[in-house]
Amino acid sequence: MKTAGTISITKQLVEKLGIKVEPYIIVRVGCILVKAKLQIHDRGRGSYTLSPDLIKALYIKRTKGLKIRYQPEEKILHLGPTIGIFAAYIPGTNRELVDPRSLQAELIYLSIISKSFPGQIYLFTPNCINWANKTCRGYVYRALSPTRGRWESAIYPLPDVVYDRIHSRSLESRNNVKYAKNRLLQMPYLHYFNPYYFNKWSVHQTLLNNPLLHKYLPETRELNEKNLADMLPKYRTLFLKPSNGSLGKGIIKVVTDKGKLKYVVYRGKRIKGQADDISDFMKKTKKYRDDRAYIVQQGLDLIRYRGASFDLRIIFQKNGQGEWQISKKFCRLAPRGSSISNLSSGGRVENSSKVLKLLFKTEEEITKKNEEILSLCITVANTLEQESKDIFGELGLDIGIERTGRLYLIEVNSKPRKTTESQVSAVIARNTFKRPLAYACYLAGFNTK
Repeated sequence: MKTAGTISITKQLVEKLGIKVEPYIIVRVGCILVKAKLQIHDRGRGSYTLSPDLIKALYIKRTKGLKIRYQPEEKILHLGPTIGIFAAYIPGTNRELVDPRSLQAELIYLSIISKSFPGQIYLFTPNCINWANKTCRGYVYRALSPTRGRWESAIYPLPDVVYDRIHSRSLESRNNVKYAKNRLLQMPYLHYFNPYYFNKWSVHQTLLNNPLLHKYLPETRELNEKNLADMLPKYRTLFLKPSNGSLGKGIIKVVTDKGKLKYVVYRGKRIKGQADDISDFMKKTKKYRDDRAYIVQQGLDLIRYRGASFDLRIIFQKNGQGEWQISKKFCRLAPRGSSISNLSSGGRVENSSKVLKLLFKTEEEITKKNEEILSLCITVANTLEQESKDIFGELGLDIGIERTGRLYLIEVNSKPRKTTESQVSAVIARNTFKRPLAYACYLAGFNTK
């Protein structure tokens, strides 16, 4: 361990933190530890200062706002938080050319609002990391005007907490991303949340381990001819979904009609077809499935809003106290003639309060349904964390409501897309970006106040 510099602390702060006074003390920022000389004085109230050589040794770029805590079991002074937003690349800087629904917009917006948090928050990629000295080149967005800015880089310590925003399954499968992620997950002192995209079949099996969730899960099996043959007589409609799919792409809807299997493939556009039997269906849809693993899922008789099928999309996030809460809730209405409500497939957004008021006649019914939705979200999130032993700070949950009023969990997404613009509330949109950062501060051991 390197020895460098001095940390000067007021006597009042030493007593408040319960610091064991010795000539030297270990100071930690992110994953870097330095042994520093400890000086105690009576000047000022509850503050500390770092010598320039200690600042340099700890790769600190922003001393203002760095909080301090003491870890008595290891006799370490921890300054922070240091938070790294893990991405596949550093986006461009012209905000006029960026789609507000894109990850580029999200990363720029995250960097901008991060300045309201204590500590150091930066963006980094797999190629930014120097494993030898536990540092990385981090990027912070500096706005020069409402539409333009620039990314400024500096060398930071590897962080206390990594917020994973690798934004596609293909990027997640790249060797450099996998290598960096695996090494980061093994780093002492480092917490990592939302580490991977979900596999639909694995998630379904995980949730089945909790009996409280059984009534909310549509019957789901792995796709093969036998399972398809078992499920077709039971349900008028089935949905076939890529186990590792996103954004509603590659979904196949199957309906039995007069002894034939009529199907619709959703691949940007709707491709209709017909098969004589299951074997014929599997042959005809093979080119659309591309040898990918699929699930087959019970079709639901969902309640409709003004003739359109819809589901509820919940952005479920942990806050600065580590508690789950609903950050955003809205309805996604499928386009006319379609059963797919994904916004990328032409679905549109509607205010959930407006929809629920039309469907449920009394305030008591609406309140009861909202309480059940919240309870379902909490149970799903806790089950996924407990069973996987991984950490999640946000989830996207798609919930359907049958005509009987029964709730069904259609899908859970570990990397929900968020837009920097909102048709409902700018405050709500902003909070969906702030909460993961507040949770990251909590994971690092600091509050955000």
